Amino acid sequence: MTALDLSALIALRNLVDEAIEVALVEHQSLPELMDRLLPEVCKTIGAERMLFETYGEDLALQIFSFPKGSSFPAKDEVFSRTSEQAREAFTLDVDEGTVLAQHLDVAGAWFGRVAMLVPKGSATEQAKESLTVVAETLDNHLFAIRAAREKQLVMMRVGNALRHRVLGDGVESAIQILGDAVPLDRMVLVYTAEQGAGKSTLQVRLFEGKKAVLDTLGSIGTEGAELRALGRAFLLGESNALLERFGIRGAQEEVLINGITNSVLVGKVVATAKHGTFNTFDRDLIASFAGFIRQRIVDFNKEWRALASSFRPDDVARLLKEDDYTQAYLSPREAEVAILYVDISGFTRISEQVLRTPANVAKFVEQWSNRAVDLVWKHGGVFDKMVGDCIIALFGPPFYDAPPEEHLSAAIACAKDIRAMTDAMPTEDAFAELRGAEMGVATGVNLAPLFVGQFGPNANFTGFSSGMNNTARLQGCATRGQILVMEDAAKRLPPGKYTFGPTGSMAVKNVKDPLRFLLLEG
Repeated sequence: MTALDLSALIALRNLVDEAIEVALVEHQSLPELMDRLLPEVCKTIGAERMLFETYGEDLALQIFSFPKGSSFPAKDEVFSRTSEQAREAFTLDVDEGTVLAQHLDVAGAWFGRVAMLVPKGSATEQAKESLTVVAETLDNHLFAIRAAREKQLVMMRVGNALRHRVLGDGVESAIQILGDAVPLDRMVLVYTAEQGAGKSTLQVRLFEGKKAVLDTLGSIGTEGAELRALGRAFLLGESNALLERFGIRGAQEEVLINGITNSVLVGKVVATAKHGTFNTFDRDLIASFAGFIRQRIVDFNKEWRALASSFRPDDVARLLKEDDYTQAYLSPREAEVAILYVDISGFTRISEQVLRTPANVAKFVEQWSNRAVDLVWKHGGVFDKMVGDCIIALFGPPFYDAPPEEHLSAAIACAKDIRAMTDAMPTEDAFAELRGAEMGVATGVNLAPLFVGQFGPNANFTGFSSGMNNTARLQGCATRGQILVMEDAAKRLPPGKYTFGPTGSMAVKNVKDPLRFLLLEG
C-alpha cells in the first residue's frame, strides 16, 4: 500500500470518527448519523450507492441506504452471503458496476452487513480496505448503542419485576432477571423494610447466583437475630463481619440512600462475579439495579406507612399482596360496619388541673392514643381518626371476612379493653399525677350501614352515614366508665354474649327520635 493509499484510509477513518463524535455531542440517533455519514463516505470512496444494515436503538435490524430509499443491486445475494451463518466478504460484478459487501463483526458477534456499489474497474484493494475501515470504525459505536439498549431493557424488566406488591417476591424476581445478564456469583441485600406496627425491620438476603439461599424474613430463629445484628453493623459501616460470615471478598458494593439534603440510608447491595471481577457493562447494570431496589424499598415503606396509619400490620401485609388492593378493598362502598367512639371523660379538667403543662398533656395523649389504637388492631378493627381526645374505630373493613354481628362483638370487646387500659394508667409511675383524678373513658358502640372507604385528597379511610353521626351522639350520652350500645345493634348479638342493663333513651340535637341504647354491664 502506497503512502497515498494509507493517507486516504486515515482520512476516511477520521471522517467517520468525526461524524460519530458529532452524533454523540448532539445526541443524534443512529438514523440521523447514517443520513449524514453515508453520502460523505460514498463521495470520499467514489461509491455510487451504499447499504448498511445493523441494530438500531430498538435492538431491531434497520436498513440505511444512500441514496436514501434507493434499491440495491443483487440485494438478495448480498443478504444471503453476509448473513450470520455465511459471514462472507466478497465482490460481485453486476450490470450497474461492482458490489463489495461484508458482514459486521464485534468481538465475534454478528452485527449486520455493509455493502457499496462502485463503478466497474474501481473494485480495487483500496476500495475493499475503505469498506473495512468504515465498518471497523463504526462497529464500536454500534456495539455501544446495542449495549446501552440491552442495559435499558434489562432494567425495564427489573423495574417491572419490582412492581410486585410483596417486596421480597419482587426482589427475588428482579435478581433472576439480573442474573441472566450479569455473571453473579453471590449477592447480599441488606435493607430496612416496614414490616411491623410502626417499626422498620432490617432484612438480610443472600443469593447464590440467582437462587435465594437465606432470608431473615423466614423462620431461622436465633440465627435471624444474629444476622440482623451483623447486617445493622454492616449497614452503619461499623463492621464487615456479615460479609465475612458469607465468605464474600472483593465485591462490588452499592449504598442505597434516599434523599439528598436529608439523606437516609435504607440499605446496601453487595455482589461478586463468577470470574472474579465485573466488567464495566456488568458494574453499570448492578449500579442501576441498586437504584431500582432503593426506590422500590422507599416506595414500599412509604406505602406501608400510609396504610399502617389505619390498618393493623397483618391487614397491611394482606393488602399489599393484592395487585389492585385499592379497588378491591379500599374504594368507597356501602357496608354494615361496627362503629366505636371512645372519649376521655373530663379531659379538659384533667389537662388544666392535673397535667397542667402542654408537655404533660402531650405525653399522656400520645401514650393513651397509641395504646388505644393497638387495642383496636388487636381486635381486628380499623383506626379511623382521632378527634381531640376521642378515638374512632371501625370493625368489618377492609375485608369483611365475618358476619356484622361478630364485628360488633369485637368492637364491644375492644371498648372493654380500652376502658381497662385507661383505668390502669394512673397506677403507673409515669402517670402518678393522675391518681385520684377520676380518670376514665365514655364509649358509644353501634352497628350501622356506612359508605366506607378512602375519601379526600389524602385518601383517608373513613365512613359516612347517619349511623356514624348517631354513634358520636351516643358516645356523648355516656358518662365516665360507661359503654353504651345502640339498642338495635345490641339485639343482633347472640343471647348471653354480653349482659346489658335496661333500655335507656335520650333526645339529642338534630335527631328526630330519641336515641335508644343499652348500658353494658361488667
